[in-house]
Parts: sequence; C-alpha cells; structure tokens
Amino acid sequence: MPGRESDPRAGPGPGIIAVMRRMDAVELPVTALDEFLESAAFAEMLDVDAERSAPRGPATRRAEIVDVLRAVDAHAGRRFVDRERAGEAIIGGLRGGGFGVRPTVVDAVLDLLRPVGVPVPGPPKPVPLEVQTVLGVYVYALVDPRDSSVFYVGAGRGNRIRHQTGAALAGAVPDPSEVIGQGDSPEVLEATLDRIGDIDADGFGVEHWVLRYGAAGVESVEETADFAARFAGDLAGLSGLELINAPDLAGTVDDVPIPLDELILRHAAPLAPALPELCVLVKVDDAARPGASADQIYEWSRSGWRAGPHRTVPDLPVLVFAEDIVRAVHRVDFWETYRDEDGNLDPKRWVYTGRPDPELEERFVGTSLREVRERRGGKWNPTGWHPYGQV
Repeated sequence: MPGRESDPRAGPGPGIIAVMRRMDAVELPVTALDEFLESAAFAEMLDVDAERSAPRGPATRRAEIVDVLRAVDAHAGRRFVDRERAGEAIIGGLRGGGFGVRPTVVDAVLDLLRPVGVPVPGPPKPVPLEVQTVLGVYVYALVDPRDSSVFYVGAGRGNRIRHQTGAALAGAVPDPSEVIGQGDSPEVLEATLDRIGDIDADGFGVEHWVLRYGAAGVESVEETADFAARFAGDLAGLSGLELINAPDLAGTVDDVPIPLDELILRHAAPLAPALPELCVLVKVDDAARPGASADQIYEWSRSGWRAGPHRTVPDLPVLVFAEDIVRAVHRVDFWETYRDEDGNLDPKRWVYTGRPDPELEERFVGTSLREVRERRGGKWNPTGWHPYGQV
C-alpha cells in the first residue's frame, strides 16, 4: 500500500482514500407513511375548511390524498441522491385530482427524508492483500443501496467479492481460482452486471457485505447445519427480516455481517499522521455504523463532553473516531452548557458547535489511531474524551 512500507506516517494511500469515499444521500424511512399521517399537512388535506382546500371539491381532495399516500407508501425505505431527486421520484407526476399536490404537502413529504451515507458510484478498488488473508474463504452479498435489497450472494476467496462490480464498471476479467463452487451462468452474470450498471447510473455505488469469513472446513453434518443456520440468520438480518432467534444465531461472531469497506479499514488502514499540536480525539462508536451520514456523525459527536480547559482553544480540532479509525474532523466554533433530556443544565458538561475541516479530513479520515491507543496502554478513556496538547 502506498507509503506504508517506507513511512508508516506518510498518510493514507489512494486505495484507503477510495474506501472512505462515501457520500451523503437521503432516505425516506420505512415509517414515512405513519409519520405523514400524523403531520399537520395531512390534517390540512382532511380539513374541508382549510384555505388551500377551498378550490378542491370532495372528489379532487380524495384523489390528492390517495395519490400522496400511495406515493409515500410505495417509496418508503428507498434512498435518493438528494432531496430534488427524491421529490421528482415521489411527487413528480402526481395529478392530485387535476390540481396537482399542494406545496405544503410536498414540503411535508420531503421533510420526512433522513440523511444516510452511501457508497459513491464508480469501479471498485481491489481488496488489499492483508485483508484477503484475514478473509480467507468467505460468504458475501451485494446490496442495492437504493432500497437496501440483497440481489446477489456468493462465496469465494481473494478478490471474489469485487468480481461482479469490477466486470460491470471497469471491464475487469475475474480470476476463476477465487470462485468457490460453481461460477455464474451467462444469464445470471448478465442480470447481475445489468443491476450493477443501473445502480451506478442512478448515482450510487454497490454495497459489498461480508456475511461470514475465515471459514474453516466443517467436519460433520451438525457443523454444516449450524453454519448454514447462522449464515441464513446473517442474510435475514441484512435483508431486514426480524427473526425471533436472531441473537442466538449470531453466536460468537459479533462483527458480521459487516461492510467490506469497514473490514478493510479495520485491517488495512494506514497509521494516522502526527496529531495537531492541540486537539481532542472523541470516541463515538456509532460513527462506524453502516449508513452513517456526515450530519449524523456530527450530531453524535458534539454533545455532553467534560471538555475541561481545551474548550478555550480557538478553532479546536476534534477528531471523531470509532474502532480506532478516524471518521470525521470538526473545528469548534463555540461551546454551550449541556442540557439533559429534561432541560436541566449540567455545568460540568459541554456541547460544541462546529464545522467540518476539509484539510484535516483529507489527512486523517480513513487512518488508524491504533498506535496512539497503544501509547496509551492499549485502552481509550471510558468517557470517550481524549485531549492532546498542553493548554
């Protein structure tokens, strides 16, 4: 990996930067219909005396209600590149009984959108060799980020998990020795490549998930059945199916299913460069959550810290990390006293308001703080707050 052998502090190579290349999109949550039914905009649609309802007769109002509810229900759980694309897909083309959909309703529907992190489009990078070693023989799934649906499951070793996306988007020729079991039939391969092409054309990248890895040979029928059951549980969870016995099926493997990009970060991320002279590292476990957006990471990171003297540092850099990997870097603009859920002030805890620092994010995001942790005796503070430099 570039820079690692000659200088482990030379910064992230292009392969790791590519792993962290995610973008913020928007998602209409699966609960969107219930949320809309409780909104003021829906109440207005039902109110015959509302000013915006006046031009519409009963049949027209019913048609508008039916159009909007069907559209919200049909698109719940789907993701879009941005709010504008979401509006075109959800509301665009609705006749609303001939009057169109009133603007307040359009705004109410689009206000249901939530930020979500998704892979960027484009051809994938090969799996680093050190990660291939960790993976061994593995089972993987390809997921369509537009609706979080699993559309392909396979098994292999090496770079097998990237075969289909590499072939579809870069014309890469797969290595047949990396395939476990039968390869894809021409019909299956064509359908898979078409799906990947459609995802890319819509402005998204395919999600690559590892369901099981480091698989050793099974020595009995019982072990085979147990492995199959656990794999089925992994796949059900990734597909959004709720199994009563899901906790039991998880067994001792607590990090699967896991996005391939996250696995690469944990095992192949380069060491972080030298920290800023004055900065704070904050450990936010949720920052490693699949689908976490930049806005979500910011909100999770800013609240409830016993900041001490470092809150007096102008433009204090805050490096947000999870699983030893830097996920974001913010610059603090100002601090406010923390309020608990009941609105009570806690004078010992503080909340920062800040902004992303593009320059520091270019240097640090996707790099590993494991060496920093090792210098601390191998552990992070339970509070998650780690100030650096003398104030």
